[in-house]
Amino acid sequence: MNKMVRFAVGAFILLPILGTALAATSVDFSHGPWGGGATLDWLRYAWAPLAPAVARSMAVAALVVVLNLTLGGVIAWWIARTASPVTRVVGYLVNVPLAVPGIALSVALVGTFPALRPSGFLLVMAHVVLTLPFTLAALVPVLSDDGLKAAEEVAASLGARSVHVVRTITAPACALATAQAASMVFALSFGEFNISFFVNAPAAPTVPFALFDSYSTGRLELASAQTMIFIAFIIPVLMAIVSIQRRARRNDS
Repeated sequence: MNKMVRFAVGAFILLPILGTALAATSVDFSHGPWGGGATLDWLRYAWAPLAPAVARSMAVAALVVVLNLTLGGVIAWWIARTASPVTRVVGYLVNVPLAVPGIALSVALVGTFPALRPSGFLLVMAHVVLTLPFTLAALVPVLSDDGLKAAEEVAASLGARSVHVVRTITAPACALATAQAASMVFALSFGEFNISFFVNAPAAPTVPFALFDSYSTGRLELASAQTMIFIAFIIPVLMAIVSIQRRARRNDS
């Protein structure tokens, strides 16, 4: 039964990708798969207009990861190590953006910080607000672990300085969770569309917006080729997430 479910889920995910790949490599997909013959020209044509958006999205995603781990690490430590009503309220508030429609969050950010929109900093801020809950979800359980706390206390009782304890005990214990959070945040930021559509300046589109524009105004073959390029960039990140999760399960067992 489990194998059938896995096969069905795999087919549900892979068949649309296969259809997109066929459209991207067809001379004229209106005549069916590989109508007019097979070609890689659409992939070559697709890269030139998409390259600036890819570079922009990767830069934004990388900055969002750095801010998430910096800010999220501090907040996760505080929530995990401070048992108080305030930390619980902050934990709830951080997750509120996940329940708010993207358009409502976008309008609120643009209305509150309109001067930040042209620089692109508002886009980064929006992505941090959207992805921070995932960073906390990965780090808080690890930092709350009683075994980790006990190891830190033993090291401190033996005379180890706080910096040394963090470097030799806390950081290694959080390595898998940190890598998982970073990979997840990068993938979410790189592929985020709803908030980016309203917050980002149209003159500097990210990859999802460029894909939306291509599907709205361009040929299906060209748009499909751009989609395959997007998938090629995101697959390594998704594979990293799966690998980290498998390693974490092995460590738990």
